[in-house]
Amino acid sequence: MTDGAATSVPTILPWQQSLWERLWQVRRSDRLPHALLLRGPLGTGKRLFAGVLAQAVLCGKNDDQGLPCGRCQSCRLFEAGSHPEYLLGEPEEDAKTREIKVDTIRELTSREVLTTQTGGRKVIVVDPAHRMTLAAANSLLKTLEEPGAKTLLLLISEEAYRLPATVRSRCQSIDFPLPPPECARSWLRQNSGFADPDLLLGLAGGAPFVALQYADPEIQSARNLALEEFVRVFQGEQDPVAIAERWLEIDRVRLLDWMAGWLLDVLRLQIGSSSQNLINPDQENLFQGLAKQVDSKLAYRLLDQVLAAKSVADSTVNPQLMLEGLLIDWAEER
Repeated sequence: MTDGAATSVPTILPWQQSLWERLWQVRRSDRLPHALLLRGPLGTGKRLFAGVLAQAVLCGKNDDQGLPCGRCQSCRLFEAGSHPEYLLGEPEEDAKTREIKVDTIRELTSREVLTTQTGGRKVIVVDPAHRMTLAAANSLLKTLEEPGAKTLLLLISEEAYRLPATVRSRCQSIDFPLPPPECARSWLRQNSGFADPDLLLGLAGGAPFVALQYADPEIQSARNLALEEFVRVFQGEQDPVAIAERWLEIDRVRLLDWMAGWLLDVLRLQIGSSSQNLINPDQENLFQGLAKQVDSKLAYRLLDQVLAAKSVADSTVNPQLMLEGLLIDWAEER
C-alpha cells in the first residue's frame, strides 16, 4: 500500500500528531465513536494511523500519549498479525475488480457479535471501504446501526464519496489532508535518502507515502523510459500498440498519473507557466519542445481521456485496449 502500513514500532507521523492527541483525549474520556471514517488522499498515512489506533485500543498498557506499549500480549499478537479481536475486511488478492464482496463483510459481522476472547475491545477495519459492493455496504449497515458495546469500526477510504450516504452518515469522519509541504519535505529527507524531495512530492501530488515510492531508482527509471516512449509515439517513431503492451508491466494507476502529469506540463508551458510550476521539472527541456509541437486541443482532449481511464482503472476494463486507444489518439493527431 502507499498510505503507510502499520509497523512493529507504534508511531504517529509528524503531521498527524495534533489529530492523534485530540482523538486520544476523546478515547480517555470514553467518548470514542463506534465508527470512524478515515478519509483523504492516498499516501497521507491513514493506514498507519488506523493501525496504531487499532493497536492502542486493543492494548491494555498505553503510555502517556495513548500509544500502544508494544510489549504486552495484545501488542505482540497484533504485531504478529494474529490478534483474535482485530478483524480486517479487504479485497481478495486475486479478484479482478478489487471489490470487497458481501461474503467478506458477512464474515466480519458474524464474528463481531461473538464474545471477545480477551474480555477487551474488538476492532474491525474495512479497507478500502469504497471498494465494498452495494450488497456488502448494506450488510455492514446493521453493525453500524447496532454495534457491540466494545466494538470499534474503522473505515479507510480515498474516495469516501463513493460510499452510500447511509454508511457515511453512521460514521464520524476524520479528514487526512496533504501535510504542509515543509513537513512532508523534512520527513522525506529523513526517510528516502533522495536528493530532491521536491521532485518526489511534485510527482506524488504532495502525498508523502506516494513520494517515498518514487524514490525507488527502478520506479524513476520506469518513469523516464515511459516518458521517452510517450514522446516517440507522438513523433511516429514507435508503434503505439507495442508500447501499450509493454506498459502493461507498469502499475496502471501510477502510469495514468504520469500521463496526466506529462500533459498538464505541456499545457502549463503553452500558457507561459514557469518551470517552478511543473510536475516534472527535471524534464523541462523535453516538455518545452513538446509544448511547441502539440496542439493544445489534443492535449486537453487526451488529458480528459486519461482522467476518465483513471476513474475506471480498477474495473474490468481491458487495460491493453484502454492504453492502445490513448496512444493511438496521441499518435494520429500530431
